[in-house]
Amino acid sequence: MNGLYDNPYLYMPLQSFCMTKEQVQDSFGTTLVIPAKAGGEKKVIYGKGRKSLIPDYFLEEDDDDDKPAPHLFRKVDMPIMSSAKRPNTVNDERDSRIQLKRTREEFERREDDDIIMVVVSFIVAAIGAWYYTKHMVKESSRTHEEEDERTYLRKSWIRNLICNANNCVEQLRMNPQAFKRLCDVLCTRGGLVASRNVTIEEIVAMFLHILAHNVKNRTSKTDFYRSNETISRQFHKVLQAVMKIGSLYIKQEYTNPNERDIEKWKWFEDAIGALDGTHIQLTIPLEDQSRYRNRKGENSTNVLGVCDANLRFSYVLPGWEGSTSDSRVLRDALRRPNGLKLPSNKYFLVDAGYTNGPGFLAPYRGTRYHIKSWRENGPRNYKELFNQRHSSARNTIERAVGLLKKRWAILRTASFYSVKIQIRIINACCILHNFLREEMNEDDLLNDVDQELEDSPVLEIENVDDERITTVRVTDEWSNFRDNLTMQMWDEYRLLHLMMTKKGKQIASHSRSYVVWNRDMDVALANVLYDQMNQGLKVDGTWKPQVYQVAVDALK
Repeated sequence: MNGLYDNPYLYMPLQSFCMTKEQVQDSFGTTLVIPAKAGGEKKVIYGKGRKSLIPDYFLEEDDDDDKPAPHLFRKVDMPIMSSAKRPNTVNDERDSRIQLKRTREEFERREDDDIIMVVVSFIVAAIGAWYYTKHMVKESSRTHEEEDERTYLRKSWIRNLICNANNCVEQLRMNPQAFKRLCDVLCTRGGLVASRNVTIEEIVAMFLHILAHNVKNRTSKTDFYRSNETISRQFHKVLQAVMKIGSLYIKQEYTNPNERDIEKWKWFEDAIGALDGTHIQLTIPLEDQSRYRNRKGENSTNVLGVCDANLRFSYVLPGWEGSTSDSRVLRDALRRPNGLKLPSNKYFLVDAGYTNGPGFLAPYRGTRYHIKSWRENGPRNYKELFNQRHSSARNTIERAVGLLKKRWAILRTASFYSVKIQIRIINACCILHNFLREEMNEDDLLNDVDQELEDSPVLEIENVDDERITTVRVTDEWSNFRDNLTMQMWDEYRLLHLMMTKKGKQIASHSRSYVVWNRDMDVALANVLYDQMNQGLKVDGTWKPQVYQVAVDALK
């Protein structure tokens, strides 16, 4: 038995563990029974009633002395000194009691940890079983015939979408060639991976169909023959992949206008694009709705959009509350580390809601501006001429935003996603817009947008005088630049108009046609002179020279 004491986990003979009654009560606080076989006569020590630790060290024996005592030695989890090294001092006894108390606490803590681990394991197993039953085993109740029919219908629907050009444009807003190209880009550059049962084409088609028609998952579920969980999971996967390719298509690089629009931009050679703010409705939690409510009473985000002459977005900043002014959003875009960059000696075309300062060319306020205002009467002075040509060029951003909302119906009304996901959807739609501007040469939706802009009512631009962009200040140099540009336009306009007038007179002299003065001409002339007088063009009872030219134009 001497070898037992060399092991750190010792077998302790009961008769060698000598303690008084008081020591046992202080250390264990329980009832200790020492069998007669071990220590001579049977001793029973009554403690304080705690029985969690004593059975690990001592073994009760029954009263039958004739039975052998096979369990005189019990294994313990801590080194205990043998009888040869029995503590003889008070300090040694106190250390032994402290060590035993720590051992008891350690055992109790282990028991609590075991209970916690069992409870946590049970909860995790229950959740896993619920998730597996709800989402993984979705079609266990269907027969093989029903599953084969669903698979056939699903494949037929996808084939009809991506192979039929008309259906592809109507349902996915792009032709089959652009759709295949988008799938390739999302796989190679966006990291989109197909699953075991869902192909890349089906995943991308789900995503585009939701953006194009603003349908909910339960509607897409019936179209694609998939579960709600599959539709939602694949939608977010494609959304993440589209955000990854954003740097490939939204870049602050500005191209020259195409041949059809070059006439609009010839007077703005240093202009690199146009910018404006637009509101897109959002679904907002009740506690935040006051901040997102715009002047129309709708919950929206004020999105800053910048585009070039070819209707491609070069910068987009969504996320600001609908109550924020356009100038405040522009100021934030200019101050961001990766925000809007403005090259030197270049400028953007902006509307009258922004400050006319270096880098931002705005029209004259208090003067006709919108394109629809020029249908009946042409420009009557140099300011109106400048506003007319400025509006014609700056109309690019209105066309780009109109085309964006025309193509993706999810931007026309508030969707059911969280605010963070709705902001990402806006960015994703702008990325896809630029992608399609590269891949599709002809876009029938643009003709519809132009017609809607032409038929839309003229809205007066509010003069924002209470807030100005701190980084864009009004300077005399910039004001003189606009005035000089305006006078150049006006001089060329008058020269061309004079040449057309002389040519008209020559034609009239050869044809000997005459004009009879009537009452309508009287009314028209009176209206023109009244407008010119209000503009201060009648000084000391004499009309300025340009008034006569404006009167002739009105009479014609």
